Amino acid sequence: MLLAALADRCLPASTPIELFNVAFENHARQRHDANDVFSVPDRITGLEGYDELQKIAPERDWRLCLVNVTQDELNAHRPRIHGLVAPLESHLDESIACAIWFAARAKGIQHKPEDIAVHSSTYTGVAKVLLLGMGADEQFAGYARHRTAYEKQGWLGALCQVEQDVRRISTRNLGRDDRVVGDHAREGRYPFLDERVVDFVSQLPLHVKADFTAPRGVGEKRLLRRCAEMVGLTAAARLPKRAIQFGSRIAKMERASKTVGSDKFNS
Repeated sequence: MLLAALADRCLPASTPIELFNVAFENHARQRHDANDVFSVPDRITGLEGYDELQKIAPERDWRLCLVNVTQDELNAHRPRIHGLVAPLESHLDESIACAIWFAARAKGIQHKPEDIAVHSSTYTGVAKVLLLGMGADEQFAGYARHRTAYEKQGWLGALCQVEQDVRRISTRNLGRDDRVVGDHAREGRYPFLDERVVDFVSQLPLHVKADFTAPRGVGEKRLLRRCAEMVGLTAAARLPKRAIQFGSRIAKMERASKTVGSDKFNS
């Protein structure tokens, strides 16, 4: 949401901004409404963030595309996604890649809150360049392992973990993400990994970027949370960190197989 709010400040007022929100069906959530199977955590916070963006820039043409993925559709595309993930082979990489792949495909239903029905019409994104938030957790200490390192070894331990994550992001994440996004003839852009941003952020003391004395979900990425508040995203600034595989609920689809993230998937 922060990248969307910043994009609003940079783009001409007449330019639409597309937002893509991915949800994998979760039958544990099904009640009376068939669409409830897609009421996953990331969908709920995505709709709330959309409302905040509307308040910040009511004249902007915000287009929220709800990408709903069924189990059958996921299974149909998994072999192709496996090929894009390679040479990585963990369930964690596969889950993240699946979420990004369906988001980059940019096919879903357009959310129109003024309608009685939450889901209005089918929609296919037209953007060829996608702004992605990779690099934020690594640089601003957003992962649980950063807090764990702090609890065990203090600020020096946390700093070492942050620096290690930044050094290995290209081999651990970006190759995978580039291949997955590029499969749809779109190109990913990573504003948090712009050389000028990385250079500036790397010179900041870690206690400015994160506050591990604050509760979980509050102290992580403190500086980014402050930035979100400054642009008007007060609710989004208070949201706890949630990994995409859990927020989108693709990980729930795997629970029957009792796999863990580090396990290898079968091609």
